[in-house]
Amino acid sequence: MTAYWLRSSAIVTHVKTPGEEFNAAVGRQLRGEIAAAGSSIAAMSREIGIARSALDNYVTGKRAIPVPIVYAVCAAVDLEPHLILRRAEERLRAEAARKGATITPLRPRTDVRGRREDDSEVAFDSPVTHGDDTDDLYD
Repeated sequence: MTAYWLRSSAIVTHVKTPGEEFNAAVGRQLRGEIAAAGSSIAAMSREIGIARSALDNYVTGKRAIPVPIVYAVCAAVDLEPHLILRRAEERLRAEAARKGATITPLRPRTDVRGRREDDSEVAFDSPVTHGDDTDDLYD
């Protein structure tokens, strides 16, 4: 499900479905388990026989994670797949409890000049003569 709308000067471009959120949580959990096993994404991808970019897309939530990949990673880190899913669900619940971002629209400040009031600052247009220049004081 993708939703697009304009609200309070903020543009929301994508709302993840619960399935996409769970997939991303599983990916984050896989990444954590790989790191906890002392491996890296590149080393794990070589070990299970897939491209590093593919595994990276899975663990970052950019692509849906195929079940055989979950099993292959679990076998490599010596962990049961159901534990990954349970931990991912716990992670998702914990992250959902912390969520609740507040969008605050920014208002223009009166003490800051606007874009239309900008003066160009070019060194060769300076009205200061060379004798009054202080650049040579810092040598």
